Amino acid sequence: MPEEQNHTEQPSEQSTGTASPSHTLGLRGVLREEVRPHERFALIGGFGLIALLVYTIFSDGLIHPIFPTAALVFFLYPFSRGIITRRIIQLGLFTFGLWMFASLSGVLFPFIVAFVFSYLCAPLVSWLAERGIARWVTSLAVVLIIVGIYSLIGFVLIPAFVGQFDQILASFQTLVGGADELLQSERMIEILVAYGVSQSRAEQIVAEYIQPQIEIAGTEMFHWLTDFLQNLTRIIAGLANLILIPFLSFYMTVDFNRFRKFVRTTVLRDDPRYVYYLRNVDRIVNSYVRGILLTSSIVGVLAVGSLSVFGVPYAIVLGVLTGLFNLIPTLGMFLNLGVAIVIFLLVPGDFWYNTLVMSGTIFGLHALNANLMEPRILGDRVGIHPVLVIASLFIFAYFMGFVGLLIAVPTTAVVLMFLKEWYKEILVAPKESPSIEAHD
Repeated sequence: MPEEQNHTEQPSEQSTGTASPSHTLGLRGVLREEVRPHERFALIGGFGLIALLVYTIFSDGLIHPIFPTAALVFFLYPFSRGIITRRIIQLGLFTFGLWMFASLSGVLFPFIVAFVFSYLCAPLVSWLAERGIARWVTSLAVVLIIVGIYSLIGFVLIPAFVGQFDQILASFQTLVGGADELLQSERMIEILVAYGVSQSRAEQIVAEYIQPQIEIAGTEMFHWLTDFLQNLTRIIAGLANLILIPFLSFYMTVDFNRFRKFVRTTVLRDDPRYVYYLRNVDRIVNSYVRGILLTSSIVGVLAVGSLSVFGVPYAIVLGVLTGLFNLIPTLGMFLNLGVAIVIFLLVPGDFWYNTLVMSGTIFGLHALNANLMEPRILGDRVGIHPVLVIASLFIFAYFMGFVGLLIAVPTTAVVLMFLKEWYKEILVAPKESPSIEAHD
């Protein structure tokens, strides 16, 4: 589509057989033709204001980011006839928008979740609307589904999850107390002496090396587990605003088509090229998010059932973690197994049996997910090589932490889509143009 649009937008170049100015002049020539001498100072000032904007965002400076953004628009708007000036203004506004979104993420959380629900349910709602079912009816069904999810999480999963997590914490405290008792009873010294270490040297090793390290590790692990439980409780207690999500989801789902029309006509101005890109991005992101949420839910339920059947302790906690880690492609199963091994080390029970069952469950569900569920649900719409998936996970995790692991695959798929389109327009289209001219 973009190639056909480009040909229709530039009939004079094809009919006369002349090349585009951007192909013949190069970057320096385009800048010389695009930017007038008195506008170069404005562009330099614009870049300076963008640098100031980035500095104020990352340095917590005295200047609020809104001031360099307003100055950027005010300073460059008179020269906005040029494409370069418009791009600088758009870059500044985009940077300010990202900062604003990050700053207000806590306030916007109910709106973001409601929008995600509406976005994921929009294809089904539109499909039912085409068959005579009113949008408010299906939107009300979405609200009932959200309320059902709330009920399931609030009355079933959270009490069981918190209860089992408390048991893990209690087992860890018992383990730390047993390790301290082991050191206090001088059994560790006896063990070292039995291996040929002298009595004085064994006492020195225990006093200077082993005991401090165990105490530090135990204290850090206890603080980490306590903080995690406190944060989990704080998050659950602070989710009172989630009551807004069903109502927001209802109104957003009812008017989602109007929102799409607004974006297409006002923001994109019905430009076929931008609409084409937006549809591709929508296809990739929507299919991936819906597919990965569905497959992760199935994996979590199967994991809880499998671990419960084999008598593995804390099956609900481990099963929920298995479903959550399934959101992270490839690396998720190894992270999941690592967390499970740490839990099995801290709690009483047959460590090797539990580890073997957990390993078989994780890798078996991963094989089922990769070979059966994902091909049927996701299909080939993402289409990223496994090596590129792993590389993107490491890169996004380095810069964005756990959130980067969640968004790495869809973001990489969107970037690859744009690169493929750029390759078609920049490299393939110029090679095909001589044959088109000769044919004309």
